[in-house]
Amino acid sequence: MFVNYFGSKERSVDDWRFLLRKILPEFKIVGTRATPSPINGVIDIVWNTTEPIYHTTDAKYTLPNDIVKHARLEDQAVALAEMMGNRSTRAPIHSPSKILDIGCGTGIVTRQLGKAHPSAQVYGIDLSPVPVPAGAHAPNVEYIVGDVRKMITRLGSESTDFIYSRLLIMGMTDWPGYVRDMYSLLRPGGWVEMQEFSLDWYMHGSYCSQDWDWLRALFLAAEKKGYDLRAGRNVEAYMRQAGFVDIEMIEYRVPIGPWLEGPETKRIGEHAEREYGELYYHAIPKMLEGMGLAKEKVEELQK
Repeated sequence: MFVNYFGSKERSVDDWRFLLRKILPEFKIVGTRATPSPINGVIDIVWNTTEPIYHTTDAKYTLPNDIVKHARLEDQAVALAEMMGNRSTRAPIHSPSKILDIGCGTGIVTRQLGKAHPSAQVYGIDLSPVPVPAGAHAPNVEYIVGDVRKMITRLGSESTDFIYSRLLIMGMTDWPGYVRDMYSLLRPGGWVEMQEFSLDWYMHGSYCSQDWDWLRALFLAAEKKGYDLRAGRNVEAYMRQAGFVDIEMIEYRVPIGPWLEGPETKRIGEHAEREYGELYYHAIPKMLEGMGLAKEKVEELQK
């Protein structure tokens, strides 16, 4: 399940016209672990099992951070934009002067924001250096390497018009604190937009997350370490607790495979089918570190 939230620090009279209309219908989220097969048989999924490279900071991000990840993030960004109606953001921002893109990855959305708002200074923040393609540098876009939670004072209280983040789910261990920090950075009337997954799985319309040992182990370890693998469902509550108003939520169905009706989900379905097996393969041992499980048990859960 992929959920897009956006909310304002303070109500603005100009924004009420936006709140009077519903942007998209809300959907129940449907997912399967493998593409339904038209014949009886076994579906083999093969992925890269070579040793991944991780960031070198003390932040809690649990996924690989190498050139393979960069290619995945680029394709994922395009696929998610297609699913969202060929756009990456939904918040009704008008003439911003300062924008933050938190966890910007390859900077693909950062560059889009810089192009869409040429009069704004746009900062992309990530744990690792951003691989900017040759010729893609924009004069109003700057990248900062580091943990945003450690640079709140540097970024400036009530200095930002729009804060965007996507898929911090595997790197955030204090969602309430993070959302409060983002609230403190926004000017009155500013907007935050958070796009997150909730790792709840459905097969043929029925909830099936509890049926998989690997996913139960992942949730148990994540909870003990402070991660919220249902962030997509819970971000609204975190935003309300921090003081945000005018919160909008849009849910999207994310299939595993291009079987879901509608061309807008074809690419994200293909991406999920191709990438998510390997993603979980690497996330499981990283998340289960320090949980007291034997190496053989961890490897069994990876299968």
